[in-house]
Amino acid sequence: MIEKILATSTIVAATGAIVHGVYEIVTSSEKLYNLPKSYKKKSTKVSHMTKTGVCRICDSQGYTEWHHIISRGHAIKTNQDELIENPGNVVELCKSCHDQTTASKAWKHFQRKNN
Repeated sequence: MIEKILATSTIVAATGAIVHGVYEIVTSSEKLYNLPKSYKKKSTKVSHMTKTGVCRICDSQGYTEWHHIISRGHAIKTNQDELIENPGNVVELCKSCHDQTTASKAWKHFQRKNN
């Protein structure tokens, strides 16, 4: 159990550090989500992986979402498309935990600002 908690906290800490670093570098949320038009055309699904239905943070079972540690947008902007479906770059999170990630909070801020 302790190993699982340590592994999860390492992933959460790394995700937070990476996302926070990207967010700090790109100070405007408009620039953060100003993706190229080709972004919509590229596959952003993690098609070859099967969900377990268990959140990696809180262990709740049920509906889960994929969370990209290095964002899909950043992967596309930097021509690292292979990161989108790289199993080491995604974690399965419940909606509640996913909504608490820095990327999700920045996206919600961007949507509020533009509505």
